[in-house]
Amino acid sequence: MRRFAPIVALLLLLGLSACTTESEDTGHSLEDTGHSLEDTGHSLLAVFLDSDVTAETKGAVEQRLRSMPNVEEVALETREQAYESWKESLKDRPDVLADLKPESVPESFRASVTDASIAEAVELVMSRVDGVADVALRTGQIDPLPSHIGVIVRLKSTVTDEQKAAVEKAVLALPNVESVAYEASDAAYDRLRKQCQGKGNLATQLDRQMTLPSLRFRMPLDPQGKGLSDLPTFDGVDVVRLAPVAML
Repeated sequence: MRRFAPIVALLLLLGLSACTTESEDTGHSLEDTGHSLEDTGHSLLAVFLDSDVTAETKGAVEQRLRSMPNVEEVALETREQAYESWKESLKDRPDVLADLKPESVPESFRASVTDASIAEAVELVMSRVDGVADVALRTGQIDPLPSHIGVIVRLKSTVTDEQKAAVEKAVLALPNVESVAYEASDAAYDRLRKQCQGKGNLATQLDRQMTLPSLRFRMPLDPQGKGLSDLPTFDGVDVVRLAPVAML
């Protein structure tokens, strides 16, 4: 898997939020957690392809995605369609739109995961498929938008205590942040394996290298992405993901 250029990574934070039924607020905490998750509806998934992906590899990605449990409505979004969509969604952000070029926008497969409890596992498994540049959960075009969004700040496996403390401080400084919790990589692996039981062979497709330590929290949905765009720049941060609140 190859990470996106900074402009596309920013687009993921600004435009690929995910909505689902909200969970009850449990207050601030910074501790290891083993969250349970209920099936609260659909999550939408975007599987972005490498810029040089071949037709054969693209077909293999689509076949793998269609084989995932509870994945439906798989469709290809071309580079041209994606560019027009981004232009529309960023019409109020001329600063970001100015840096957007057609060649920087990847084509992708879009799909619906009908069981929110396994959406994160599907995301992680698909991110390791050959020809995939990145995978992200996203929100549907609904009105009104959800009031809150979940955020997962995945840390590198090599993160130091000092780096982790700096990221935690930045997270807690975000406006109206709620329910902050730390999840160790082993705890994430065990949680996902448990949630995937009875879902075909999805549990066996997970491995411990896929799961990273993370900070997980919820905050009011802000289309401008205020405060979030700086988090990926911190030392020790691997990636920042927006997610359904129910995934937390």
